[in-house]
Amino acid sequence: MCTYLFFLQMSGMTSLGLIEYFSPADRKIADWFILTMTTGFPWGSGVDSRLQITDTKLRDVRVKIYQPANSLGKKKRPVLVYFHGGGWSLLSADCYDPIMRKISRESDVVVISVDYRLSPQHPFPVPLNDCFDVVEYVLDNSDTLGVDSSRVAIGGDSAGGNMAAAISLRHQKRIALQLVLVPVLQIINWQTTGYMENVLYLNKSINSPNSLVFLTNYLNLSPAYAHQFLINNHTSPEFKKSKYFDSVDQKKWMPKKYVRTKDLWENIEYKKDFGNQELFKKVEGYLKEPLISPLIADDETLSGLPFTYIMTCGYDFIRDDGIMFHEKLKYLNVKTELAHYPEGFHNALMFPHGPLKMDIGVKIIADIVRILKNKL
Repeated sequence: MCTYLFFLQMSGMTSLGLIEYFSPADRKIADWFILTMTTGFPWGSGVDSRLQITDTKLRDVRVKIYQPANSLGKKKRPVLVYFHGGGWSLLSADCYDPIMRKISRESDVVVISVDYRLSPQHPFPVPLNDCFDVVEYVLDNSDTLGVDSSRVAIGGDSAGGNMAAAISLRHQKRIALQLVLVPVLQIINWQTTGYMENVLYLNKSINSPNSLVFLTNYLNLSPAYAHQFLINNHTSPEFKKSKYFDSVDQKKWMPKKYVRTKDLWENIEYKKDFGNQELFKKVEGYLKEPLISPLIADDETLSGLPFTYIMTCGYDFIRDDGIMFHEKLKYLNVKTELAHYPEGFHNALMFPHGPLKMDIGVKIIADIVRILKNKL
């Protein structure tokens, strides 16, 4: 409800001409709102003697580096490069500061939080390339950073999880661990059980059908096309019969046990005789791109992925992407762990502390810390 009221306020300010959607002012207000919800203060957290926090740039990309104070001076430290969520369009490394502090402090891992450029001003592949650049800098300059090049993890949530999975496809042999949290991993089929089961609950949340505008931002498309994606009208009848659609087949990759409404899973059936051909021609290249939809990567590529920790939540309309990714990696004998929180919601990981502290947020962050300690 808090998020819904925030978006109502933003809509009102936009209609009055006070701000523009996805402008610097819009994004700053969004950051302040999230920080207030998660810490109680719009300016976030103060000084922490247990961490050395540095704002800098790596390959011209702004980052925040968190170093546990007790590790300063050491040369072979584990490191997590993290990509924040926000639909490639909102939020920032500053907004994620409280979460990154907590993860670095409790795991004793150096964290590099990437402030990649945002859409629609910088559509695909710009945000992804910013993240690639930082990861490659860390891998190639580990001695300078005082980290161990064999203990590099990457991770992110939502859109950040998408980019973490994409980067692992290219740097699979150099990454020790990936954290793929509440990720969007495919843009082919939006009529999933996760969407159909949760759409009524989530209409007034940040994880609502309206968030498809974030995808159109990323793909440099008019937001008017967002609804076309939502009803799968962005794919042609021929494409719906292709190997790409088969790669996100829920009957094959979505176990029934994760679907609350059992007859929904049993009655999965996709009509394949429709589609907006004009829109399909605009997006065909994107639909076939594994760096946008890691779930459709070929088996040979997926087989080479590092240990993959996947987190999903029951009340999330992109719930199924992470679960299907886990099932596909298991099938290919990739080491993977799925942490599924049936009672969780899309951005629950933001609430392990602060005025809206939730048990589910505490649990999610504790599990992430456990994985970093045990696997990195």
